[in-house]
Amino acid sequence: MDLHTLLNTLHSYNRYLIIVALFWVIFRSWSGWMGKKQYVKTDNTASLVLLILAHTQLLLGLIQYFFTSAYTTGGMPISDSWVRYFKMEHISGMILAVILIQLGRTFTKKAQLPEQKHKKTALYTTAAAIIITAILAMKGLFLGTLATASAVTQ
Repeated sequence: MDLHTLLNTLHSYNRYLIIVALFWVIFRSWSGWMGKKQYVKTDNTASLVLLILAHTQLLLGLIQYFFTSAYTTGGMPISDSWVRYFKMEHISGMILAVILIQLGRTFTKKAQLPEQKHKKTALYTTAAAIIITAILAMKGLFLGTLATASAVTQ
């Protein structure tokens, strides 16, 4: 197995962990905000796990983007829809999503009241989830693989 295959496999499987963590954090934060619940250790841990997974995903993606992916390091033309997707759309959308997850966590830690903590977590995490879902769904990668998605879209 070469380095790109290993990184791509890790990047692909980590996506499922992120999807689960996103939904768990969104559920806890929205129900905490609307239900006026206390912000407890479980809420903090859930958002921390999401943050770690998101940063790991970003690191794996950036290594592929700059060093191993044929779509971004090869001389393929930007007019190819998959090259454009990986060189521009995927990377910019996912960086924005990770920034939102990070901002949500940072602002949540600075908030004083439990309602504010849940609200900030809910809004920033939901925005990140919408971006992630839209970017992955654009090319059939939300639950599919590159192999299955590229066969369908070509």
